[in-house]
Amino acid sequence: MPSMQYETRIRILVICVIFMVALALRLAWVQADVPSTPEDTDAYGLIASHLLAGRGYSIDGSSPTAYRAPGFPLFVALVQWAFGGVRAVLWAQCILGAAVVVLAALIARNLTGDLFAPVAALAVAVDPFHVGMTSQLMSETFFSFLATAALFLVIWAMRARKLERYILAGLATGAAAITRPEFLLFVPGAAAAAALWGRRRRRFLCVAIFVFAAAVPVGIWGARNRRALGEWVFTTTHGGYTHLLAFNEIFYREVVAGPHHRWTEKSLEEWQDELAGETAMMSEPQRDRYYYRRAGELTSRHPLAAAHIALYGAVRFWRPAPSDGAQIVRLGAGAFFVVLAVFAVAGMYVTWRRRGVPQLILYVMFFETVVHMYYWSNLRMRIPFHPMLAVMAAAGIAALFGSRALVGPAVSVDEREALYSPAIEAMMEEGKKCRMQEGHR
Repeated sequence: MPSMQYETRIRILVICVIFMVALALRLAWVQADVPSTPEDTDAYGLIASHLLAGRGYSIDGSSPTAYRAPGFPLFVALVQWAFGGVRAVLWAQCILGAAVVVLAALIARNLTGDLFAPVAALAVAVDPFHVGMTSQLMSETFFSFLATAALFLVIWAMRARKLERYILAGLATGAAAITRPEFLLFVPGAAAAAALWGRRRRRFLCVAIFVFAAAVPVGIWGARNRRALGEWVFTTTHGGYTHLLAFNEIFYREVVAGPHHRWTEKSLEEWQDELAGETAMMSEPQRDRYYYRRAGELTSRHPLAAAHIALYGAVRFWRPAPSDGAQIVRLGAGAFFVVLAVFAVAGMYVTWRRRGVPQLILYVMFFETVVHMYYWSNLRMRIPFHPMLAVMAAAGIAALFGSRALVGPAVSVDEREALYSPAIEAMMEEGKKCRMQEGHR
């Protein structure tokens, strides 16, 4: 027993050290990369400032909006209200980014055991993509924390019959979905996994509670939009624009089938000005629907071009290295991702029979790829899911070293319970007899 306690303390210490390394790297990067106020590219900080000033959820300070999902602006507003200043948001992102290290280790522990779980934590800690996003006033770091927490909580809930675990898992999933709406697609996958591999008693009640809890944040957001905009909007009014941003003839001609690796600033601004003129008299939901129709027109008129754009979006999503920055930085980041991806694929292969984690992670990677074949895509959209790849990479490395944690039959929770329950009952019965004998003496 003392030996086991000592080993447990060592493992906890290792994770704590990796957490501190992750936090130090992120704090140092923010200090080096953001000498002043960070750029508010997507107006998250602007929306947060209007919320704090009592002007509501708005970009211009007067008109209500659903153009951006509310999760990250609410987080920014909360941090600024508590600590003041936009820079405090970046420090908070450093803490959340380091917290993902712990979540990755806890998920990996289900596949690799205690010995190789820190490998997943270390991969997240030093991930140059994950570290780099902490200095940006964008939703990726916050969403990465929520998505990884949702996966962990779903796995945690599947291993017990406690309804409160499914409530927590659902709420985390819903919070992630109102931060990046495509994560709504995680709900059917997680519900199916819980129905197939969760504990049999009250299984479908647990699934129903999970789905309901996930729907609560999304429903509140939709009800707010019904009241503020006059229409039920459960995601955003930004989706049509991001779809049209990829599926338009100019982008296809200049980038997808053209000579440029990115849309030139002048051409993009001219296209945006033309769109603004066409939609000047429309409401936000009307503009959103108009953009979807425009993109649909290209797909119907030029299906081969649309297929080319979709394939191009998938390639951009999985591109190993960023297209900007110093060459040595791009090469180093690209090499890191290639190694991570190779071991993740290996881990997926060797753990496929271990029900739950590998299937859910593969499902997330699949639907995120499909989503970004339809909408605007780039490497940044993939970064929040690197911790899930790190989990699978830890399993691949464990297999490389012949870890016994990966060997053995893949049994469900109920099958495992059936195997161990008779032995546990026998031990309890034996203990009861011993106590009775002691009493007679």
